[in-house]
Amino acid sequence: MLQLKPLKIVLLAAVLMVSATNAAKRPYESLGFKPTAIPLLNFSSDDGTGYGLRASLYDYDGKSIPYRRAYSIQAFFTTGGKWVHHLRADIPNLRPGQRLEFEAKYEKEDFANYYGDWDNKDLKNVNKEDKTFKQVNPSLKLMWIRDLRKPWRLRAGFQLEHRDITPNAAEGNILHDQQPQPLGIEGGLLFEVNTSLRYDTRDDYTNSTRGILEEFLLEYGIGAGGNFNGVRLSYEHRHFISLLTGLVLAQRANADLTFGDLPFYKGLELGGSSTVRGLAASRRRGQGRVLLNSEVRWQGLQLSHREQLFTGLLLFWDVGQVFKRQDGPSLGGWSNGAGAGLRFHWHSTIVRADYGISGSRRGIYITFSQLF
Repeated sequence: MLQLKPLKIVLLAAVLMVSATNAAKRPYESLGFKPTAIPLLNFSSDDGTGYGLRASLYDYDGKSIPYRRAYSIQAFFTTGGKWVHHLRADIPNLRPGQRLEFEAKYEKEDFANYYGDWDNKDLKNVNKEDKTFKQVNPSLKLMWIRDLRKPWRLRAGFQLEHRDITPNAAEGNILHDQQPQPLGIEGGLLFEVNTSLRYDTRDDYTNSTRGILEEFLLEYGIGAGGNFNGVRLSYEHRHFISLLTGLVLAQRANADLTFGDLPFYKGLELGGSSTVRGLAASRRRGQGRVLLNSEVRWQGLQLSHREQLFTGLLLFWDVGQVFKRQDGPSLGGWSNGAGAGLRFHWHSTIVRADYGISGSRRGIYITFSQLF
């Protein structure tokens, strides 16, 4: 009998997991306005301790996925000198078959990373000011998606931003001293337009449990008195598979190339909470990128049926490479990270906390929404 106890415990835990998830409704099955206000107290290995507030208002009609409309406002600061303030509106049914998303954002970062081509051993004796710069970046963004013949969709949008760049050390700063100096070291105005063709069968684009997304994107940017004039081509694949009740395998693959004259801060990056977790933010930059992310997600236990509160877990593995366009990807030079995370769901608000390991470096990331 003693040998059976561990098996009984595992079986009981499995039953609880299944029953908890079976009792849950998806958030969009609710009716009416549902507000959420979450105080932001978090930590990132790149930006320090963060604090602030995000308030959201979701309007559910019981049938629109993920909601009929949503609005949010955020004020956020970190001890590492980063600000992220925004106003957002997401209207999935602006008109039948049309979605509109708007964002006004103000970002400031006192210690944005720039490592150039330096490797880890060269950086051991480099102080923080020599490998960082300050940037201030207000922006406006609009995205419009129209259904074609389902599941095909057309996406179009634009972004207007202005960026101020200041190296943190007057002498010895990697960004300032690199020869030739990267384009965009003085910042400036940048206007980007983009369009993409999507094949989308996901059940919920904010928190998918099944379906796929294939997207081919073309983006063109111009600005800074004509100094910026370049193109980005991108292909993205996302795949979601329900393994068991409440358990989802989520995978993302990206391939990107840039052409022309784009500022260095709009180049392709690896490292941080949105690419390879555990690797330092923007640790690697290049003209081409391949990125793979895999997650096994468990939606978790329901804490409140009325408020649609859940807590969940996941395991993840990230791998990627950036390269010079003329060289292409190679068998070597890959960066990878792995780890585990927690998820907190409140209506359609998702808070994520991830702990990633990449080589000898550890990273903690607490932020909003699923990675993809």
